[in-house]
Amino acid sequence: MQLKELLLASTVAVAAAAFVAAPAGASIVTFSGQDDGAPVSGPFPNSAASQASFETAAGAFGPLQTATFEGLPVGLYSPVAAGPGLSITLNAPNDGACISGVANCTYGNLYGFNTTTGGSQWLGFANGSATFNFAKGTHSLGMYLTGLQTVFTTSLTLTFFDGASETLDLPINVNGGAQYYGFTDTAAITSATLTNTSDDAWGIDDVTYNFTPTAVPEPLSITLLGAGLVGLGFARRRRP
Repeated sequence: MQLKELLLASTVAVAAAAFVAAPAGASIVTFSGQDDGAPVSGPFPNSAASQASFETAAGAFGPLQTATFEGLPVGLYSPVAAGPGLSITLNAPNDGACISGVANCTYGNLYGFNTTTGGSQWLGFANGSATFNFAKGTHSLGMYLTGLQTVFTTSLTLTFFDGASETLDLPINVNGGAQYYGFTDTAAITSATLTNTSDDAWGIDDVTYNFTPTAVPEPLSITLLGAGLVGLGFARRRRP
């Protein structure tokens, strides 16, 4: 066999092997790290490592924003204006302070709690769902999940549409504590719904996603534009 034919055969073989090795749904990549039973003050080494890996991958799709829930009104209400280009629709019963809605307190690591460094607020709901609505679409979504326990929670799902209906099954801590979960998708999504049908009191915090703020003209540019328009008007008035 000639050298050219050998090279062609080798190229075909490598391409075929790469195709077979590609997993189903390869456009979606998930990131997960668990610190089972960790105290509310941390540390969360496994979660933090997963968060760092997720943010590196998500950043490749564009600027990132993180909703920390700090400074928002406390209580259960909907929608929650969580961050730039992100609103969250809650569909859950009101189980009281430190459990439902935006909270600034906690009953411990078996319940929802804050994970933002220097912060105090987080978002919680039991036996319901939260829909993340992205004004410009996103190629990524990551967050801390706190207080989850397998004794209560048997199913935690994230559903969205990226050209096809997608469902991700999220891991659940056995003994509360914190964990980080995120995913990237080569196709953009405009909303994602996180559902927990159990009575487990738990929370989410530090929700990260892709969002590029709309550019605002600089004051100097506006001034120059105004001056140009005034000059144009003056020139017209002087025209014979």
